[in-house]
Amino acid sequence: MLTFDYYNPVQVHFENDCHKKIGQLLQGRYQRVLLVCGKGPFHDNGVYEQVKAQLKESGAEVFVMEDIDSNPKLHSVYIGTEIARSNNVDCVAALGGGSAMDCTKLIAVCAKTGIDPYEYVWGSRPEATDSLDTVMIPTIAATGTELNNTAVIVNEQTREKYWCVCKYPRYCFIDPALTLTLPLNLTIWGAMDVLSHTFEYYFNGFMGSELQLRLSEALILTAMKALENLVIDPCDITARGELLWCSTVTWGSGLTKIGRKDADMSCHSIEESFSGYFDTHHGGCLGVLTPNWMRYVAPKKPEIFARFARNVMSVTEQDDHAAALRGVEVYIDWLRKVGAPQTYHDLSSSLDFSDTELSTVADNAWRIYKGKIGKLYPMRRDEIEVILQAGKTAY
Repeated sequence: MLTFDYYNPVQVHFENDCHKKIGQLLQGRYQRVLLVCGKGPFHDNGVYEQVKAQLKESGAEVFVMEDIDSNPKLHSVYIGTEIARSNNVDCVAALGGGSAMDCTKLIAVCAKTGIDPYEYVWGSRPEATDSLDTVMIPTIAATGTELNNTAVIVNEQTREKYWCVCKYPRYCFIDPALTLTLPLNLTIWGAMDVLSHTFEYYFNGFMGSELQLRLSEALILTAMKALENLVIDPCDITARGELLWCSTVTWGSGLTKIGRKDADMSCHSIEESFSGYFDTHHGGCLGVLTPNWMRYVAPKKPEIFARFARNVMSVTEQDDHAAALRGVEVYIDWLRKVGAPQTYHDLSSSLDFSDTELSTVADNAWRIYKGKIGKLYPMRRDEIEVILQAGKTAY
């Protein structure tokens, strides 16, 4: 276990239907709130109006910014920042998935500091020294961004996607009931993000903390079991709560990184350039890229993947190399069983995903991350393209 500092100031309330108690729980805390809402069925199912009414019940005047795109765009941050500043809001609340929450965090920083949002992501990348309070109301188990201090934003002019450091949210309301109307495909795609984030520390090559390794294994197994149950019964509220908490713990809380070395962010680094370019679903694309990355890296680091094979996938082979390869294939069989996306065309039937475009994506990832992609296995530029090309055919 390595030396570490741990800090997470977010006040979390986890309860079915707790979005109907926000007014009570935030009573008198804010005077003017900007509600940032992601795209989704929130108007049709009444959730948007319920949350807006609850914010008003807390005593706040509410301003709104609706329909944040998947893969949040820089122009949305500019719009939200202007709304927040011109109306002197003292809190920004997010209703939706990672896109709404990431957009909210950067809006809150820029509205408070007056610094151009571009600077935080692609410019001089200053420290986020101050921020309006933010409130997170996640509607999908995926990124875990509801509990951390980072945001990922797309520059729609260059089709590049990158991250920045913001401030931690002040409050987070985790309500499994809010995910009941989530389509099954989005539930599955979000779970691919949960698993990917868990793998990033589990597969970073550091074996010096048994507790942390077992924590990752518990999260992987729990997320897999919850998803299996939801494929059978999408209305299983217990499974939805388990998956949501896995999402929050594995990346948002920071618990999985304690006492470990840096995460292997290969799949996320490649995917961010992919979805920034094609505007596809983040979690869905991770579902395509991750097993192809595992197939490529497992033979090179069999001792790491052998543990996964035995402890998570119940593989019995004694030889590490054989166990590693078998474990990846058993995991891929599981992905097929739960209906995970296998190719890019599962994410979009209208895009071409040509070789030329995939080469551009590889170039973008290589440039943005300055040729440093991968911790367990540092990847070359040509290897990134191999991983991307593999996503064109079913695994």
